[in-house]
Amino acid sequence: MKIIILAGGKGTRLPKSAKNIPKLLVKVGNKSILQHQLDLLKEHGFSDIRLSLGYKADQIIKYLNGKHEYIIEPEPLGTGGAIKFASKDLNEEFMVLNGDILSKMNFSDFLKFHKSISQNNTLAAWHCPEPRNDYGFLNLENNKILEFQEKPDYPIAGHINAGFYILSPNIFKNFNKKSFSIEKDIFPKLAEKGDLAAFIYKGYWTDAGTEERLEEAKRRFN
Repeated sequence: MKIIILAGGKGTRLPKSAKNIPKLLVKVGNKSILQHQLDLLKEHGFSDIRLSLGYKADQIIKYLNGKHEYIIEPEPLGTGGAIKFASKDLNEEFMVLNGDILSKMNFSDFLKFHKSISQNNTLAAWHCPEPRNDYGFLNLENNKILEFQEKPDYPIAGHINAGFYILSPNIFKNFNKKSFSIEKDIFPKLAEKGDLAAFIYKGYWTDAGTEERLEEAKRRFN
């Protein structure tokens, strides 16, 4: 299965740590955020990896040293546009990872679960115990997502979008926008149609996209 890692963000919420480098090259412990993801994918047998690059792409290309495929966004495309652009030549299901997530995700179990269900698209869900309004929250019935609410107006606790997806290339069929958010423009519609499942992940998870959460992750991995 092709893996797409979204690695084009500017890291604007990391003004100190990612001042002169892409946020995926920020070190947590003794290796970069990107390397944590690559090593975890390798641990579960996934090696067909394509990175979607944008901001300071040259630094990540140098870091990869020819080991993995990459594609460079011609302009900022948003999460949905980046996935659409990076998967435009794919005819089979593919997996997507948000590049700034640190976890102990079992990607093998994620894929097994996806193959066992009737829905065409699956995302990983993680239970956020504290009320927040900066994540995508999920209304679940067993493992089926009934509603996808991106960054609600007020803080709530519950299952959130963990930033890992297995998607059908058909989700972009007849969708002509070039730059868009998959969280706002695609996932809510898939949930309404009953075509979005949730794999419940219960292990360690953090979005290392802010200085505060990055410091928390560093304490864990040091």
